[in-house]
Order: sequence, then structure tokens, then C-alpha cells
Amino acid sequence: MPLPQDKQFALAVTVDFDAHAAWLAKGRNDPAILARGEFGAEVGVPRLLDIFDRYRIPTTWGIPGHSIMTWPDACKDVLARGHEVCAHGVYHENLTDMPEPIERKLMAHQIQQHLDVLGTRPRGYRAPSGSLSYNTFEILEEFGLDWHSSLSGRDFEPYHPREIVEVNPHGATVYGREYRVLEFPTSWFLEDWVAFEYVGGYSMGLSSTDVVLRRWTDSLDYGMKYVTPGVMTLVLHPQSIGRPHHMMMLDRFLEYVTSLPGLWIATLSDIYDAWTTPAE
Repeated sequence: MPLPQDKQFALAVTVDFDAHAAWLAKGRNDPAILARGEFGAEVGVPRLLDIFDRYRIPTTWGIPGHSIMTWPDACKDVLARGHEVCAHGVYHENLTDMPEPIERKLMAHQIQQHLDVLGTRPRGYRAPSGSLSYNTFEILEEFGLDWHSSLSGRDFEPYHPREIVEVNPHGATVYGREYRVLEFPTSWFLEDWVAFEYVGGYSMGLSSTDVVLRRWTDSLDYGMKYVTPGVMTLVLHPQSIGRPHHMMMLDRFLEYVTSLPGLWIATLSDIYDAWTTPAE
């Protein structure tokens, strides 16, 4: 991968602007729970845009159609500040058992929402709810998307996921062809939601910011030392990272990463373009 001069490793800071959609997909629409999504849109998003301006870093935002339609001005501000917006579902839907025609229809719908409101066509896709169907990658190929970022089959190496032809618990998993779409892997260890967000019944959150900061910096240090060239993808959510004590942790993290001379901080599409460009 031909990185910019003197750079040996890439970092993609990504933001999932889920707002209400994070809860709607779970069947929650009561005022108390929706207020948490509203905090993300009204407080978390401006705080993140301001800190990214301060450190002068470009980022990639996954924005569901529901957030685009509910907070169009905030989404337009993301683009106006020089960041990238990728597709992230219509209402943060779970794709696991979704019939193919419905998944295809939702893909077309969300892309049209991007075009109608933001005037841009997304190049990449982050699966809402972190779930995929067996049809997802073929649909991504059909709609001409370049990259996807939700799987954990690697940590720092972008890769082309393979078709899963058969899963036999008593035999072997059989793989087929590689998909054209490039995967930028993610990890629950490199995101804020499961570490911090309290959701009664399934997510305790409330982790120490010192522990999480060390986890992120140690991961980056390992990648830069042992995996070159490589990419680390960080996933943030405005309604979680936007809390004051989390923002202080993020400030320390960004201060650290912007001090590393060998690190290239870029959008996922810019990293995709570098990764797919043959070295001279």
C-alpha cells in the first residue's frame, strides 16, 4: 500500500451517528430512551466536529437514513467540515435474517436518502447493528460500493471477505470466491459503545476511561510496530463518546495520535484509494 511520504500506518477515526435509530432498531421508542439519541445529535455531534477541527483530522461518519432525515443540517455540517459520510442503514436495521428483497430495497432507499438530502453517494457501508446476511456482500457489489467496515476477520489488515458456501459443524466451513468489496476490520475492543454505554439487560458499560484509553493506544502501538502497512479503525458514537469525561479521554487519544510522525489519519475512502493503488 503506497502511503503518503514518511507514513507507515493508517488510522481511521469513524463515527456512527445513530441517534434515535440505535434504539428504534431494538423496538424502543419511548421518550426517555430517545432522549439519549437526541443527546448524540444535539450535543455529541457538535462536540466531535469541534474536536476534529481542533486536531485537523478527517473522519468517516456512518449515518443511518433516519438520522439524515431527522437532523439534515447536522449531517450537512459533517460534510461541510471536510468529513466523509458512508451508508449505515435506514433505521439501524438488523440484517441477520432479513429476506434478500427487503435488504436490497433498504439499500436502494438509504442511498437515495443520501443523494436527496446530502447530495452525495456513499462509497462505503457500515452494517447497522453490526449484523450481516448471506446476501449483504452481493448487494454491496450490485450497488457499486467500494468498501465495508464491520467484520472482525482481521485486526489491522484490510481484506476481501470470502463467500461462505457451507457451514458444517461436523465437517468444515467451505469458502467460495472473494468479494470485490474491501473490508476494513473493526473490533468491539476499538469502539466506545460496549465499553461505556449502560443499557439495562444487555450492556453494563461504564468502563474506566483510563482502561479504554490504554487499550486503544496499546492497539495502535502494536499495529505500528508489527503490522506495516496496516490500518486501525476506531468506532465512536456521539451519544456515548460525547459525554464530558469521554471527550476528555478522546482529547488525550487524539493528542497522542497526532504526535506520531509515522501515522496517517485519513478517511476510509482515502485509505481505500491508497490500498488499491499498485505501488510504483
